Amino acid sequence: MGDVDPPVSVARPRTGEPAIKWVFEGLLIVISVGLGFWVAQIGESRRDRDLAARALASLQAEVEHNVGLLEPMVPFHERWLGALAAVDGAAGTKSGFDVFQSLRPPIPKPAQAPFTVLRRSSWDAAVSGGALRLIDYEVVAALSDIYRVQEIVADNVDRLASGALASADSFTPARRPETLRLLWLTLADITSAERALLELSRTHLPALRSAAAGAGGVD
Repeated sequence: MGDVDPPVSVARPRTGEPAIKWVFEGLLIVISVGLGFWVAQIGESRRDRDLAARALASLQAEVEHNVGLLEPMVPFHERWLGALAAVDGAAGTKSGFDVFQSLRPPIPKPAQAPFTVLRRSSWDAAVSGGALRLIDYEVVAALSDIYRVQEIVADNVDRLASGALASADSFTPARRPETLRLLWLTLADITSAERALLELSRTHLPALRSAAAGAGGVD
């Protein structure tokens, strides 16, 4: 009889251990992805808080700075306006421009010009940088009101510079009554807008300060 090969022992695959390993590895991957997402969200949230805090602090400082400029300028312009209202526009030989300048009260310190330039760089940066979306709606609405009235002040000053003061009639004595009337009306618009801006800023500053303080410090 021929040789008979011994029976071959075939081991069955142990399917339990690889399955558990795959589940464990998959679970680790899910946990790692979730943890990474969570860390990224925390980082983004912190950056947003820091941006909002910086924006609010800068806006508060800017509004306070503008209030400091307006406080002496409003009574200064009111006195100038009163002097213009009291002058006899038909009397004298000076031009309307000369009378306008001669009636100007002393410029209050620390201003160096009869019309001040109000700051708005912090507002523009907050708008363009997307910081407003991180700030409370009521605070943003109040700031929007403040800077809208500030635009009216600037527009009125520009109207004075490019209108009455730029006209040849302002330097013509024969046109003095009309020139003085136009100068008074334009200065009245400037003064009224400045007064409204000052009152509005004072009204909203407490809420702005509270928001800036509540935003917390920046690391």
